Amino acid sequence: MSELPLDVFELGNRIALPELYAQCIRSLCDTARIAVFEYPEELKTVASTDDDWFLKSPLIQTLNEKSILTKVGKNVNCYTIHTRHSPEGWRLRYIGQTDPRRATANISRLLIPKTGQGNRVMTLCKGAVRNGVEIGLRLIRVEPDTLRSFIQEKAVNELRSGNILDWNRAGVVRSQGD
Repeated sequence: MSELPLDVFELGNRIALPELYAQCIRSLCDTARIAVFEYPEELKTVASTDDDWFLKSPLIQTLNEKSILTKVGKNVNCYTIHTRHSPEGWRLRYIGQTDPRRATANISRLLIPKTGQGNRVMTLCKGAVRNGVEIGLRLIRVEPDTLRSFIQEKAVNELRSGNILDWNRAGVVRSQGD
C-alpha cells in the first residue's frame, strides 16, 4: 500500500455527536481501506515460537516502518485491528484509542512483540498470524481529541458480539496512552 488511509472527523457546528460517531465507525469498519500489517513468512506457521517473534521484532518494525508506522505519527487517535483468513473477508477484532503523541508506540506495542512485554492483543495477534491470518489496520483522527474514549467505549458497548470486537474484553475498555 503506497498511502496510509487516514480520515479526520471533527465535531463542529455542522455535525452533531451521533453523526460524528456514525461517520467514525463507518470509516473504522471500511474494509476497502485497510492497511495490511506485514509479518515475516517464518512467523506464519504454528511452529514459530515466542523467541522467534522476539528475534524477528526488528524485521517486523522494518517491514511496516515506511508504509504504516512513520505515517501514524501524531495523526491518529482511534484505530481498529482486523483479521483476514483468505478467501474470507476482513473481520473487525479490536478497537482502540490513544493519545496521538503516543500513537505509533501504542500501536506498535500491540502488533510488534518486545522482550519481557506481553499483552492480550499481541498474544491474539501472534496466534492469528501463526495460523495464516493477515492483520490489518484502519486509522482515524477524531477532534476534539477528548472524544476518542467516547468513540471506543460506545463502539465496544454497541458492536461487541460474537466475532465482532472479540479482542476487546467484555465490558472492559482500556485507555491506551492516557
